[in-house]
Amino acid sequence: MEANRKVLIVLIVVVLCTFLPPITSVPFPVEETPLVIKEVISETSNRYVWLSPAVHISTVLLLIALYKDGRKLGRIMDAYFAILFLLFAFGQNIAVTEHYGFAAVTGNLAMILIAGLFWMWETYKPWNEYVFQRLPIWRFWVVPFAFLAFWFPVGADLGPDYSPLLLLTSSYGVAFCPTTPVVVALLTLIYPRVNKPLLTVTSLVGLLIGLFNAASLFVMPGYTVWMLFLHVPLILVSLYGLLIPKIVAD
Repeated sequence: MEANRKVLIVLIVVVLCTFLPPITSVPFPVEETPLVIKEVISETSNRYVWLSPAVHISTVLLLIALYKDGRKLGRIMDAYFAILFLLFAFGQNIAVTEHYGFAAVTGNLAMILIAGLFWMWETYKPWNEYVFQRLPIWRFWVVPFAFLAFWFPVGADLGPDYSPLLLLTSSYGVAFCPTTPVVVALLTLIYPRVNKPLLTVTSLVGLLIGLFNAASLFVMPGYTVWMLFLHVPLILVSLYGLLIPKIVAD
């Protein structure tokens, strides 16, 4: 009961983080908040793209290794995701921008950092058991969405780009939005042998950021319908991660 209360407090803190305004060295009116976020994202979106091939390949190799012997390699996977979430928290949400100087998207930074800290705790004290048992076929509905997020076929103009090369060079692994559906999908496939607070917190952060991205279509100049479509995996898989304790019996 005490553990559930602590998790509930964390979830409330995560939701409250959404109200944190960006911090900038140049003052801005509140109605320009989407522009601040856009400039930060524009500055950071290509910062770690050079790492993409290594992250894509290492993810595939780790998943194969987990399938073969998840009991021994689970902590490595936990540490891998912990590092990625910490990278997203600080690497994606802090930048020196053209119009606002130093800027930090504090809401996103705080939420992703909380998820990253949960992954660090999971690495220190593992609860996840990456053992893939026989599951009802319907539970694999997350796999196509995880694949779409892994591929993340978008071009420089934020329109479709179906190049197979993006299976190595997309922003999966170097950006929160394409990576989180893969992470949550994996956790749902090992449910109920999973760190449930970790699954809940990661899913809530994913859902909130996914919904904010969906709203960007209406408030952020240059945001495209295609980008909205590519955030569907983040929204749906994260929502499922929140609801799976009600859907699947332990």
